[in-house]
Amino acid sequence: MQYPLIDVLRAIAALLVMVVHVTALGQWTRFAEPLWGLPFRNGWIGVDLFLVISGFVITLSAAREHNENPLGFKRAFMKRRLRRLVPLYALTCVVYVLLVRPELLTYPTADIARIVLSYVFFVQNMSPSTHDVINGPTWSLALEMQFYVLLVLSVRHLVRLGPGRSLLFLTAIAWGWRYASTWVFVPGQGGDELQSIYTTQLPGVLDTFGMGIALALVVLNKQGRVARSLQMSWAHSFGWAAASGTLLALVGALLLNWPDYWSHTGMIVFWRTLLAMAFAAALAACIACPLRGGGLLRPVRYLGQISYGIYLWHIPVLLSLLTLPTLRGGRLFMVLFAGTVVLGALSWHLMERKWITRPS
Repeated sequence: MQYPLIDVLRAIAALLVMVVHVTALGQWTRFAEPLWGLPFRNGWIGVDLFLVISGFVITLSAAREHNENPLGFKRAFMKRRLRRLVPLYALTCVVYVLLVRPELLTYPTADIARIVLSYVFFVQNMSPSTHDVINGPTWSLALEMQFYVLLVLSVRHLVRLGPGRSLLFLTAIAWGWRYASTWVFVPGQGGDELQSIYTTQLPGVLDTFGMGIALALVVLNKQGRVARSLQMSWAHSFGWAAASGTLLALVGALLLNWPDYWSHTGMIVFWRTLLAMAFAAALAACIACPLRGGGLLRPVRYLGQISYGIYLWHIPVLLSLLTLPTLRGGRLFMVLFAGTVVLGALSWHLMERKWITRPS
């Protein structure tokens, strides 16, 4: 079964990430400073929304394929994932180096080899020296690829555990990892950047992926109260939307109370789990919603469909536009949005879709 409104969430996630980068680099402070701008000045939460969606969509696909072909599904599954990610990933990395950071080509040969190999094998997110050297957002693609590998190796165990126990297990590991990180990088003592890098990698985000995984396992099981609440109806959808709104309000209140996120152990360990719960509830609202995404939602769904391109193209475009000193604030965002959507659409129709539908 298809869930077209998930594309709406993908569009929101991509726009959140885009806005936070314009806010941080393009002097769009007036937009983000009011209370209602809280999600936008913390638009990095769009990455968490992407991870929850990935946990759901990829688990649903992997579990179904495992049931149909337990012995041979791994190779076919990973081949399709590579086809989905690699072509545009490679193209945008090359464009970024040539147009934004050509000085990378003057680095010593050993450094170039180390950086290139880290990106080829999707491990650049594991070291501060390679984390965002080439097109910053690609660190999360490395995380996604590592998640795919972990999932194909463990999907049968997750199915056997079921949604509840799987979620508890994954959350406990994530909490343990993030708490252990506070012993290495003591909150409030200047280790924010390293703390950010190492707590937003596996296994530190297993709870975020886990929310989507648990939701997928509920859909597959088709039994129990939660499964019934995901059946298509306005009442179910509004109920999940209300739960998501309540959780997001709590998430925002905690962030307002402790804005210096990396200085508080409790925020580092537990806050992202609450955020993932809010996003999982929003995802459940989309699953249960009777709307199929036509009419006025069609353009938003299209943005979600090309969101991978938007996500990868927006930083090269933004950094190029920042060389124009008069282009800042809201005008910068509008030009960035238009340029990125055009590039995202072109790469979707000319590259991504062809690789996705290419025969094995």
